[in-house]
Amino acid sequence: MEPPLPSPLLLAATAAAFAAACAIAFRAGRRTVAATLRQELLEAERRGEAIAEEGRLRSARLERANAAQARRAAALERVLRATPELRAHLPLDSVLRNTVQAARKSLGHRQVLLSLHDRLEGTLVPRAHVGLEDEWPSLAEVRVPAGPLAHDLVAPETAEAAPLRSLRRRLGLAPPVAMPLAAGSRVVGLLELAEPGSDAVDVEEDRVVLDLFALQAVQAVRLARAYRTVRLGTLRDALTGVANHGSFQETLRHEIARHERSAESLVLLMVDLDDFKAVNDRFGHPVGDAVLRGVVSRLLESVREMDVVARYGGEEFAVVLPQTDAAQGSRVAERLRAAVAAAPLPAGPAEPLPLTVSIGLAVYPEDGRTKGALVECADRALYAAKRTGKNRVVRFTRVPAASSDLRPSLRTAPRGA
Repeated sequence: MEPPLPSPLLLAATAAAFAAACAIAFRAGRRTVAATLRQELLEAERRGEAIAEEGRLRSARLERANAAQARRAAALERVLRATPELRAHLPLDSVLRNTVQAARKSLGHRQVLLSLHDRLEGTLVPRAHVGLEDEWPSLAEVRVPAGPLAHDLVAPETAEAAPLRSLRRRLGLAPPVAMPLAAGSRVVGLLELAEPGSDAVDVEEDRVVLDLFALQAVQAVRLARAYRTVRLGTLRDALTGVANHGSFQETLRHEIARHERSAESLVLLMVDLDDFKAVNDRFGHPVGDAVLRGVVSRLLESVREMDVVARYGGEEFAVVLPQTDAAQGSRVAERLRAAVAAAPLPAGPAEPLPLTVSIGLAVYPEDGRTKGALVECADRALYAAKRTGKNRVVRFTRVPAASSDLRPSLRTAPRGA
């Protein structure tokens, strides 16, 4: 017996349910597809924005690089244009002033300090500046050990041996950039660059410019020193090789004018050999000449490169100590006295002779503001040293009195100090 057929009503209900299920599935599929499409569109939009942002960043980096390159090219051009200015005036002081002014103009930093390396004392001595007028009285007195300066750009955090850095550190300001000025294996000085206040200096992108300027500055300083050597060759004492009387007069006049501008002190020493006439009388002038050369050798070994030793006349010498106060000058004078007295002096064919010197010391501007006044004060102090026992240093002072006489102090530097 065959099974009964479904009723038409059941078939219709089943068909309707199937159709409804298909409709639901279709609508769900459409929603899934739509959601998927929406998600893909969002992802595409995000990728597009990321690509656009990367493009904008690359464009900005390119613009910055182009701007930096343009600035660097302009700075290089300014440095090259500044080169003739550095060498326009050959006296060393003029070269140093031109160098700091050119650094400010071509490198764009508002504060510049140039220090030279004092080989005798192993320190850096500030010599020229721009933008540091208020700080200069303090900077002029700074002496820091030169140390092993690198021949490359010194990063601010490692430039310990730098006068301006030393001052700014005490004031809590950002460190300057320091550029050693090197000639071969010898560092001749240091150039420091800073901004007023606490602004730091970023130099990474300017290394090529800074290195080029340092090279130009070194060449200018070396040329100035060579000029000085050649020029002094015509102004030297024929016997001893140091500056002669005329050169001394010109040097002292120039240094007084320079120190008047910078409001600094300088020291003049008048050095005279004790009982030198007896040497000439006993041994003759050839031996006396040999002794004078020996004294000069010891004087030169005891002063800085920036100091000037001159033969004033006969057995009397003058020593000009720039950027030196009374206390520093007294120490140098005692060093000179001790150097001469330390051992007998070479005397040509004769046996080495024991000899001493007396030294008079005067300070600009405290003791005299003109060349003549300063020489007179130092000479009076020298006379006092002779009169009170010889082989000593006497500092000139004005003794209050009813008269206007200049009287040397009888204060002497302790021998062997």
